[in-house]
Amino acid sequence: MSEASPKAAAVEPAPRQAASTAGGPPDHSRAFRLRRFLNWFPLGLAYAFLYMGRYNLTVAKNALGQVMTKEDFGVIFGAGTLVYGVAFLLNGPLTDKVGGKRAMIFAVVGAAVMNLAMGLYVAGVTAAGADTSDLRLTFAILYAGNMYFQSFGAVAIVKVNAHWFHVRERGGFSGIFGTMISSGIFFAFTVNGWILTFVAGDSGAQAASARWVFYLPALLLGAMAAIELFLLKDRPSLAGHEDFETGDASAGDSRDVPVFEIMRRILTNPIILTVAFIEFCTGVLRQSVMHWYPIYAKEWLVLPTEHYLRDSSPQWLWVGACFAVAVAFFLLGRKAAGRRKAWYLISGGLVFLAPFLTGGWGGVLMVAGVIGGNVAGWVSDVFFQSRRAPAAGGLYAVLALAAVAMYFTLGDTTNRVDWVDNSRALIGQDRLERGDEILAIAGVDDVDRWEDVQRAVACVPATCRDGSRFDTVKCMCTNGAAHPYRGTEREGRTIPARVRRHGRVVELALFDPGNSMRAGDSRAFKAGPVTTLSPLWLGVCVFLMSLCVIGTHGVLSGTATMDFGGRKGAATAVGVIDGFVYLGTAVQSFALGYLTPKSWTYWPLFMVPFALLGFVLTTRIWHAKPTGKGGH
Repeated sequence: MSEASPKAAAVEPAPRQAASTAGGPPDHSRAFRLRRFLNWFPLGLAYAFLYMGRYNLTVAKNALGQVMTKEDFGVIFGAGTLVYGVAFLLNGPLTDKVGGKRAMIFAVVGAAVMNLAMGLYVAGVTAAGADTSDLRLTFAILYAGNMYFQSFGAVAIVKVNAHWFHVRERGGFSGIFGTMISSGIFFAFTVNGWILTFVAGDSGAQAASARWVFYLPALLLGAMAAIELFLLKDRPSLAGHEDFETGDASAGDSRDVPVFEIMRRILTNPIILTVAFIEFCTGVLRQSVMHWYPIYAKEWLVLPTEHYLRDSSPQWLWVGACFAVAVAFFLLGRKAAGRRKAWYLISGGLVFLAPFLTGGWGGVLMVAGVIGGNVAGWVSDVFFQSRRAPAAGGLYAVLALAAVAMYFTLGDTTNRVDWVDNSRALIGQDRLERGDEILAIAGVDDVDRWEDVQRAVACVPATCRDGSRFDTVKCMCTNGAAHPYRGTEREGRTIPARVRRHGRVVELALFDPGNSMRAGDSRAFKAGPVTTLSPLWLGVCVFLMSLCVIGTHGVLSGTATMDFGGRKGAATAVGVIDGFVYLGTAVQSFALGYLTPKSWTYWPLFMVPFALLGFVLTTRIWHAKPTGKGGH
């Protein structure tokens, strides 16, 4: 029977009952474990690159500035996630019939094509004289197409691995799933950020370089399609090994189950529906932190690009030292046994992850996700006999506390300079210095916060190139200026400022970083403010929230779906549950796109009710475990 046929993916030989220790996972051969690694590792890498081509939108938004406003971003991302969530309901059952391999290849090929299309569109919209008036609609359509193809990714992973992992091994798989997600987030935020910085170079023209954060994921996804075509197998029997009984909800059922029967089982299962509503809350919380924090860090806190909570690059000497120590711990762990072995391996893992904390926002998310995913899976298997709800409930309790704490750690900005980059100022020209208190700038005296400074500088009329005009309301050059500047061209390339420096009031004529701009550009000094509270405290809160929310998502969407959906309904189960995840994502995208321009204080307040609701729902399925047809 051909592997490529849909029937082959659905009709399986009767699996054997795997040998195992009492109450434990099966005892697999070394050859089986190696072949399973060659199956799930490229599959996980493909999924990570899907993330890179999914959340590059946030990196592009920051690069495009006011070409893509926060409201534009909210609508575009919301439209994409809405399509993604609905597509799960169709593509989950479809994947259960055609198999995970075909679904994953469809995902990576389709996402590669859509990322290429988005890159080409960005290249066009940032070109000289380009019209940006249809950006929101066009980008929403392209991004929605990308998200449709992306929706095959998660269901394909769970469908394939449901055949390769026993239910008592799936807590460990939750760690694998969380690591996949986390590495994808690292690629999406940090690696894409590095790409943007490299391509923009000294020119600082990030808007024109934004197309590359779409081009590179398209290339990587195309490469993974070719690799998966040869390596990925839906079941062990298709890779020369024997299928085995996995002990999930499909245990003891070897017949071909019709798609409508699978849908009926899933949609009438109260445990799966409860998990779906928990994951709706997860969708709200995960994206509220993951996508809105980098926007907050850049637009409100104005952290420098090299800050460890933005796009910093690790010190490679530090990276090498940590990796060497990690290898030493792993080697010691191979020779040790019992608790000593566990501590060596855990210590090695933590030391290995340490450099990623200096790798920008994507690195922070990666560390949080790897720890959260592995701890959640391990706790559910070791302490709760593979029950997933208690692990998720504990994480949700921490989530609720961290969301409340986040409100008190937002802080505010001042009119004092914390950092400044004067590399573009001319020799002998006046410059801002660290510690300066800005009393007035660009003719505006009321500048108590950095937001006032930014607005005053941005709204100085500029000479706009390539037929664009300066919009006095948006304070940027645009081809469709609704409120065009009608005054005379400003002379000189300086902006007047009055600062208090070392106790003395000093008048300055500062270098104008945006005297001549093209469509989409907005003037800003490369400087940032002293904040009323250290960004570290907010960083701790968002790190804890990311750890908890990625751990929850891995143990529920990545593992509970296999447990309660079974091998035959795993893709449909994850389709329903991830559909709810992205329904939550769409809700937060539209809501925060509307709320954050009014006040960032709405950001944590919006999240608190969903954290509390998620915790309450986990208590409803606290003792739930899968039971197969055969009584497993």
